Amino acid sequence: MKTEDIKLFHQIVDAGSLIRAAEIFDLPKSNLSRRIKSLEEELSIRLFHRNNRSMQLTDAGHKFYEKTKCILADLELSILEITAPTYEISGHLRVQLLPLPGIMEIGRLIFQFMDMYPKVSIEVICSSEEHNLIERHIDVALRVGEKLEDSSLIARPFKSASFGYYATQDYIDKFGMPASPEDMADHNFIIYRYPNGTLKNQMPISADQSIEVSGNLIMNSVPLIMEACLQGRGIIQMPDELASYYVERGMVLRLFEEVDPFMSFGWLVYPSRNYRSLAVRTFIDFLLTEAENYPNCRPEGDVRGMPM
Repeated sequence: MKTEDIKLFHQIVDAGSLIRAAEIFDLPKSNLSRRIKSLEEELSIRLFHRNNRSMQLTDAGHKFYEKTKCILADLELSILEITAPTYEISGHLRVQLLPLPGIMEIGRLIFQFMDMYPKVSIEVICSSEEHNLIERHIDVALRVGEKLEDSSLIARPFKSASFGYYATQDYIDKFGMPASPEDMADHNFIIYRYPNGTLKNQMPISADQSIEVSGNLIMNSVPLIMEACLQGRGIIQMPDELASYYVERGMVLRLFEEVDPFMSFGWLVYPSRNYRSLAVRTFIDFLLTEAENYPNCRPEGDVRGMPM
């Protein structure tokens, strides 16, 4: 049984289809199909359910994928230790990013990583849904929110942002200026819905105190929330870095200047380290190292299932 064929099997699963794997690795589809069929014959099991449009893993295929993932990662690391520095990291990574402010900055880091490791291909999935990383074969994802529900994942602090409260002068003229953060409970607040479905309606007003706000508009799009605020539809909580553009042009006002900004952190999450390939480990280490160059990023030790 050839190790290359087992690795090819993993590449097809990670790519999502035989056709996509053939495109990524510039190999004929017939060649890949023949090698997978040969692997199945050697194992005497069927790895995929086949139809005209897709290839879905069988139960045996799922088990074979999970059992051999750690073996391949260990083998790749051993080869690197023996052949370094001539060994070239390769593989296909699936990365999920949230459509939030700062995504372009992370995108540029991904492009930089690809330039450094030209044999690594990356598929970026931009989605606000919190996919099951293992089921969707996602190697690394960006998460935000109050807590990490899946305790099987590892979370690393990655990117932080300070938040403030904002409204337009038109809104203030119509409904009055809240004299204190507590007064926001009596105002119309434009509320953000997290990717996991929960509402951000508890607003911090001090280190150990928050208030519940309400409003007639709920959205999961930061640009739309800002646009609604610009139309005078309510008060918002927004990253100071994003809102500064509108503040400098007199389009919105920052409320409660005497209140310290609220800090929120984003996280890199990934399945247990036992199942990470060398390409995935190198990618994570690269992002966390580069994050140190940005003042609003704070990489620290990894935490399994920590509150978010």
